[in-house]
Amino acid sequence: MDLELIYAIINVIIDAIKKDPINGIILLAILLVILFTVSILSYKKSRLLQRLVNFIPFIRKEYVMVVNFSKKEGKINDIIKDYMEYGCKAFKLYTFTDFNKDGTITKEKLERIVKRQQETIKKAKKIMKNANSLIYIGFPHVPLGFLDGVNFTDIDDPILYEYQGMDSECLGKGFFELKRIYNTEIEIEQTLNNYDSLDKEVVLKIEQSFKINDDDIKKVVNVSSIVSLSSSKIGRWKITNYAQIDKYQREFEKMLTEMKAKGVEKIHLFATTPVSLSFSLGRVINHYHPEIIVYNYNNGTFDWGINLQNREIIEPMSQ
Repeated sequence: MDLELIYAIINVIIDAIKKDPINGIILLAILLVILFTVSILSYKKSRLLQRLVNFIPFIRKEYVMVVNFSKKEGKINDIIKDYMEYGCKAFKLYTFTDFNKDGTITKEKLERIVKRQQETIKKAKKIMKNANSLIYIGFPHVPLGFLDGVNFTDIDDPILYEYQGMDSECLGKGFFELKRIYNTEIEIEQTLNNYDSLDKEVVLKIEQSFKINDDDIKKVVNVSSIVSLSSSKIGRWKITNYAQIDKYQREFEKMLTEMKAKGVEKIHLFATTPVSLSFSLGRVINHYHPEIIVYNYNNGTFDWGINLQNREIIEPMSQ
């Protein structure tokens, strides 16, 4: 529709209103409805228009996606497109380029990544329409996934994506949203009940993707008590639904509360958790829980950690 045609239509409407106000107003109302319908259809079909609307800063978005690729990059363009027409703003953290090929990184670069993450989460939360607007996806390091989660609460209802590393009977390779089922056969096992008392500092290891060797932990921290939280189905790509997440969250929060009651002041947390679980466990951590440091696993060693309370980067003692 060119400018001349629009100008002609406006003149017709003005003339109609002058000659017959009632019919003129009815005509105007009909044209506005048509214009609104055309706009909606155009928005649904035009990716460019969707992107332009989503760049308007003061409009709260139905969906806000936080993409955290600190380990490596992944293909998510099709997923973003699926949410775009409903109003989705994607905040992308592509910090994997800051890491060396062997997975190592300097403390200064980590500090910049943490600062950028916090700024990104703050921006994302500012334009979220409601508590279930968040979509979380990516390949973050475990400490960074926990850190993202701490910014939200266990009463939020985010949409969580996981990665399937190989084709299976139920899932193809790639990212998928967790299944919305409310029962799961997974059993969560913990060893906290084996301790009548605990020191002020303890180790908590969470084993989901693979088991953690206690000797590897002892190379990093000098703590005698090692408490574990693990799944009956340890292995990669085993977290596939929200019921599993909920079960893990309830057990984790219960353990944190009990450890606080037993006098624990600091927890050294070592975890082999996938992205959705790292983020979700972070969401149940509160200010009244013990101080928590989450360590990163890299090629057989735990090489750095993040204090979730003050966001300080922790460099473990010499190997």
